Amino acid sequence: MIKQTTSAKHQQSSMIAGIFEYMGKGISTIVAVIVLSLAASVAFAGDDEAEKKGTTRLKDIVVTGTKTPHALKDVPVETVLINREDIEKTNAQNAMDILKNIPGIDTSVHDDVFGTYTWRAKMRGLDFDAGYGLILIDGQRAMGCGQSGGMGEYGSGLNQIPVDMIERIEVVKGPSSALYGSDAVAGVINIITKKIPKKATGSAGVSYGWYKVKEEGETKPSDDGHSRNISKTYVSYGDKISDSFGYLLHYNYDSAEDIEKEPVKADRHSFMGKLDGELSKSIDLYLKCELSDYEKIDNRQEDSYRISAGIDFRPTDDDFFSFKGYTYTWDFNHGYIDKTYGHKYGDVGYDQFEIQYTRYFGDWNALTLGGEVQEQGIDYVIENADGSMVNVKEDVDTSSLYVQDEITLFEDFTLVAGLRYDDHSTFGSEVNPKLSLMYKLFKDTTFRASAGKAFKSPTLRQLYYDTPYRHGGYYCKSNPDLKPEKAVGYSASVEQWLFDQSIMINLGYFRNDVDDMVIREDTGKYYPVNVQIDPNLPLKEYRNVEEAWTQGIEFMCRTYFAEEFSASLSYTYTDSENKETGKELTYTPKHVLSILPSYELEKYGLGTSATVSYIGKQYTNSDNTDEIDAHTVVDAKIYKNLSDKAKLSFEADNIFDSDKGDEGNFRTGRTFTVKLDVTF
Repeated sequence: MIKQTTSAKHQQSSMIAGIFEYMGKGISTIVAVIVLSLAASVAFAGDDEAEKKGTTRLKDIVVTGTKTPHALKDVPVETVLINREDIEKTNAQNAMDILKNIPGIDTSVHDDVFGTYTWRAKMRGLDFDAGYGLILIDGQRAMGCGQSGGMGEYGSGLNQIPVDMIERIEVVKGPSSALYGSDAVAGVINIITKKIPKKATGSAGVSYGWYKVKEEGETKPSDDGHSRNISKTYVSYGDKISDSFGYLLHYNYDSAEDIEKEPVKADRHSFMGKLDGELSKSIDLYLKCELSDYEKIDNRQEDSYRISAGIDFRPTDDDFFSFKGYTYTWDFNHGYIDKTYGHKYGDVGYDQFEIQYTRYFGDWNALTLGGEVQEQGIDYVIENADGSMVNVKEDVDTSSLYVQDEITLFEDFTLVAGLRYDDHSTFGSEVNPKLSLMYKLFKDTTFRASAGKAFKSPTLRQLYYDTPYRHGGYYCKSNPDLKPEKAVGYSASVEQWLFDQSIMINLGYFRNDVDDMVIREDTGKYYPVNVQIDPNLPLKEYRNVEEAWTQGIEFMCRTYFAEEFSASLSYTYTDSENKETGKELTYTPKHVLSILPSYELEKYGLGTSATVSYIGKQYTNSDNTDEIDAHTVVDAKIYKNLSDKAKLSFEADNIFDSDKGDEGNFRTGRTFTVKLDVTF
């Protein structure tokens, strides 16, 4: 573990049978690519380069898993780090697409175009949008839907921060309610924005792309045969005001024309400002402001505001205090012209304050105590197409206390025990424990395991609406008698480094058992009663099911042989079941595999990378009668460094124009993008 001193501051058999059945059916080509990639990386290997790439990565500091800083090689909770270099090797236009190469995360039902939804994104078979995975921005809860990819007026999506604002992403796997409370059942995604530079630094960029939309069944898009456009512009500048204070300003503009039948332009203006200060050798403070303005023409308007501040205080090398808080408001106005699916308007917000104290007892023990107060306020109206109104006005308060003890024994064994008490204004108190361990079997072999309890309160739309609301081709009814979901999660993994830390291999197993999972099912009734305004549509209602589970195997391999060449491979096998019906959970493919090789000719300033993604079939309904077919998508990019301060890139997504196995929806086809990035 790393003390937060001033110096540190700167620094089961069916599953197996399924796997073998899959491997015999369709990945021989992909396996060949892997073998060739690894062989090529050996050819380019250099001893000095290996130390530089692999060892440097292991020294990267992460904080999300334990709320205390650890070098990546020593973090006792399973954590995957995506740094800026990793991001730049992808063609990602949004944060969701960055994550598709991480085992356990499935983004296959989404398109890498600004403004498209991410409500079916999953982590270990559980939905982010339904609150099973916690999304943080700089360690703080985030929400919002349209601009960020979530679904509905209370959706939660991952695309809330433009890619060019992101410095790194920390992915913590497994139940994390012991530290983070509700919504951290499957894990935590912490999107960390760019840091303030140590000297005057600026950057800017522009990109322009074009893409076609593939037909939905027999229905072609209105502009079939013509391309739609996507574009982005950003500018960033930061400097030191004095020896003790620094700032960063970042502006980003995104625009695209959606992927529905009709092209509909959507754009977003995003601004972030940061101010950091060192009041003394033991006191640091920070202040951050984020603003976002999003509009989809004649359909959606959204504005979000976040102001956060904090103070870190280190009276001694062994004591660390943190005081931080933020206020966040998301205003929205949806469907204000075309009211076919209703008109929704109002705001949702968070106010949160947290205090944390960590005491270090030498290098072998760190005790962390914390408290948190959070208020979520909702105040909005839904006007259904039939004229009925849904009024939602609630305040949901949660007060929490947590404790965590990190103990290192014999230098090779670390045990982390955590416990959190939450007092929820609707559901009362919950206690969630977690136990994690890390054992270094050998110098380059690390075993990690964890088991924990988690809970998730139902979402606002599942619980509080007093009138059914229009949702696509049906109406949906809330259920005030829903019980909170409770889960127990287990995971274990072995991480092995080879060839002087130039290859990393990680193999792991996970299992989540969820009691009282909330599902949406058909009641057999119809709504509304005024059929002259709106025809009778099916009525669905939320209810708890007895139990559901997900389990699987995750595999990752990364190479760090040389500056010129690198490659990564990730594979996930996921099995799932609603135990009440015996059916698989929807939108949960058994097999997801991706390969990302990259190569750079530094002498000529040329580089290239590619991503090959294979996604197995997945069911789209709870009866498991409709499905999205297995499919493969290939992306690639090539870039040229025009100078040490300018880079020109050409990117091609979905090169082979796959329909992504989804003939029942409009999806993006082949996409091309040209980018220019400069620093100054």
